[in-house]
Amino acid sequence: MTDTLATGRQDAPPPIAHHPVREVFTGPVGSIGITLVIVIAAGLIVIGPRFLSASNITIAGQFVAIPILIGAFAAFALLAGVVDLSIGSMAGVSAAIIGALLVNGWEIWPAMAITLAACLVFGCINALAIVGFNADPIAATLGMLTGLRGATYVIVEAFGQSGSLFAFHEGLFAFTNMMAWSLPLIFLIALCVTAVAALIVGKTRLGRHVRAVGGDPLAAARAGISVARVRTGALLLSAFGAGIGGILYVGQLGAVSRLLGFGLEFQVYAALMIGGYSILRGGVGAPVGGALGFLVIAGAANILDLSGISPYYVNVIVGALLLAAVLLDRLRGGDAYE
Repeated sequence: MTDTLATGRQDAPPPIAHHPVREVFTGPVGSIGITLVIVIAAGLIVIGPRFLSASNITIAGQFVAIPILIGAFAAFALLAGVVDLSIGSMAGVSAAIIGALLVNGWEIWPAMAITLAACLVFGCINALAIVGFNADPIAATLGMLTGLRGATYVIVEAFGQSGSLFAFHEGLFAFTNMMAWSLPLIFLIALCVTAVAALIVGKTRLGRHVRAVGGDPLAAARAGISVARVRTGALLLSAFGAGIGGILYVGQLGAVSRLLGFGLEFQVYAALMIGGYSILRGGVGAPVGGALGFLVIAGAANILDLSGISPYYVNVIVGALLLAAVLLDRLRGGDAYE
């Protein structure tokens, strides 16, 4: 006691013990990784070795590649505290635009440039409403969703027939169905994009700014970060990713349905939330966890498909997982909507 009074100091409390291995398994990414292992084990039990056969992995990889790619871009908006509900319909109208251009004899590169430019314009409109006029992100992007869904119908009806626009392009088809190291090339590209997104979010000044704006925009503004610029950039990235996804869908399918992209936004956000992102608070989530969330949903859908169960049950599972993710996020500390 005498020594303490003489020096005017007290012994510092012992440091909190960290357990890296335990944190890996109990954190959001670790939890979704364990969930993926459980899904794989369930597939092996229910389906057998065919679940991990080369042909089945190829099909599953092609199925999930484009949503992973779209999600890697859309996640920046979530991290910045903005929910962009227009990504599904934007992918649909992107497919419709490039499909109409290809049908009318355009070369692939100019058609892609015009399509992506159109999507960036739509992203600018979202940003103008949300950042410029301080509109609620869900309401603003819901309006964009509705408008673009109608635009997709109009384009497909004008340039297609029987509710579909047939726009087969040999080069685009070959690219989206190309294999590399026994896996679909676009699946590997989606994983590479996810890895780049993880580096940006975790290791760069831009990533820190996006997280700061999503976590506490007022504090970020006081720190000299332009909240408007960050959120505008995040919405443009989200629109760009959706545009890329729509183009790739045309390559994969060779046709554009009026319903292409319908409900895609819910699939994307369900996967991202399962992977640790939050729609209740920004600044939360990791790209790797988001990609694992997509693989969990794809694995569950694949089990149902191989079991001969109606694919509509996939929507039931996605809805249940989305609700569970929202409740879990609330328990982790997300703010409830009042």
